[in-house]
Amino acid sequence: MAWFKKSKKTDKNLDVAGGVSAKRWSAENLAAAEGIKQSDSFLYGAGATTVASLLTSGKHQARSRQQIYEKFAEMEADSFCSSALKLQVTSALGGHETSGKTVFIEKSHLCDTDKRKAAIAEEIAADLAPILNKVAFQMAYTGCAFGDAYARIYADNRGVIDLCADEMVRPQLVQPFEIGSRTVGYAVYIGERNFERLDISQLARLKMPRSQWIPQYGVIEKSLKVHITNNDLTESPTMPSMVGGSFLYPAETAYDNLNSTITGLVGQRWLDSIDEQMLTVNLESMTIQQQDQFVKSVVDMLKSSKDRADTAIKNGKPIMERVRHIIPVFNEKQLTSVSPSNGGAPNRGGSISIDDVMFHAKALAGALGTDLSMLGFGDLLSGGLGDGGFFRMSAQAAENARSIRSGLEDFYNHVIDVHCLNRYGIVFAPNERPYTINFYGSISALESERQKTKSDAANAGILLAQTMQLLKDIGFKKDALETFISKSLMIDEDLAKIYAEALANAPVPEDMAQSE
Repeated sequence: MAWFKKSKKTDKNLDVAGGVSAKRWSAENLAAAEGIKQSDSFLYGAGATTVASLLTSGKHQARSRQQIYEKFAEMEADSFCSSALKLQVTSALGGHETSGKTVFIEKSHLCDTDKRKAAIAEEIAADLAPILNKVAFQMAYTGCAFGDAYARIYADNRGVIDLCADEMVRPQLVQPFEIGSRTVGYAVYIGERNFERLDISQLARLKMPRSQWIPQYGVIEKSLKVHITNNDLTESPTMPSMVGGSFLYPAETAYDNLNSTITGLVGQRWLDSIDEQMLTVNLESMTIQQQDQFVKSVVDMLKSSKDRADTAIKNGKPIMERVRHIIPVFNEKQLTSVSPSNGGAPNRGGSISIDDVMFHAKALAGALGTDLSMLGFGDLLSGGLGDGGFFRMSAQAAENARSIRSGLEDFYNHVIDVHCLNRYGIVFAPNERPYTINFYGSISALESERQKTKSDAANAGILLAQTMQLLKDIGFKKDALETFISKSLMIDEDLAKIYAEALANAPVPEDMAQSE
């Protein structure tokens, strides 16, 4: 941009470091926004843009907060969704092979020069590490499912002594309130009045990153109260936080399709398992009394067969006797035909197959960020992926583990701040904290990918060095080396010049010089 260029003349707006003054930068970058008018949106074909556009997103229409959470609770109990969430949480947390600890509080570099901070860091680790490890998996799992997770903080003059993350602080019962993006309090819908107000020293929130908007009611009312042009954050209103951050929302459609397919397949199997037949009885040459008696005897015979089968299934004992029924006949046979109720067709046309179920199961697993092969279908890994197939598939879950760790770290820092406030009477600024929060090891899938990338890069570098040495040995000069490296080996021209220069000026080894 123009203001990066240095003027030949002395410019009073530039300081000694060569930067641009606030006045000049504002004039060149901020003043242009004053020319934006509401009418311009219509004159240039942009059309009407309103907050109401947030209420719909294709098939996903706006829902109330409780409706969204009801859907997430239903999906959370599903075997596919639950397994995928557990896999992603365990990928993010890891765990010590013997103790099972997932999070460690360690001293930061500030403790090297400050013994008091070192002592505080050791006390924090001793007091809080067991408490934070106890709720780590529960908080992370609930956060992945609903986008938020909460823990009731119990503290005294010793600091935080316990965290409670049970059903009384489930996301369905807690409404967080924010100023800007900072959580400042909560409305909890339990207790005698079905409403309790808690502050951030009483309740801690694990807030997953809001990477996707969920259409929901309340956003229009929120837009009417938020002063978007106000630059002073302290004057912003306290507003309820919207639902978001759940890993389950993008998978809702795939989940519904899978359930519909499985329901159709199971229902089809139930219908096909029913052995129903139509019996025709010849009642010719019988009196009314004989007809009633004969029909009754046939019905009783069929009922007794059904009761006998029900008893065998209920008791778990097979029928070990032969069953005989006597039907008196004269003239013509009284039972003239026995045929299935569906007309004898072996099955129905257009039936649901297991391939339909597998397609929707793969779609659901993909939406959850976990390959289907990691959800109990290990046979899908056969063919082509090799021994590293499991690592390649788990790498999808490992990407989501980054956001889980980010949310957990903010949650842990908040709990430690409350602990320091009650125990030491101070709260450390983020850049002055005497501790660091570390998770156990690294994510195995990402570590495998990282090691493979390093190995491939090292092999490529060695091959490049060998090629350049060969070119020099056969007599390539500097210009020829540069052209070959940039054109044939497809290396950037800047790097090709550096390599060619270094290779041309490289000293000849002594053994080769003597041989010459």
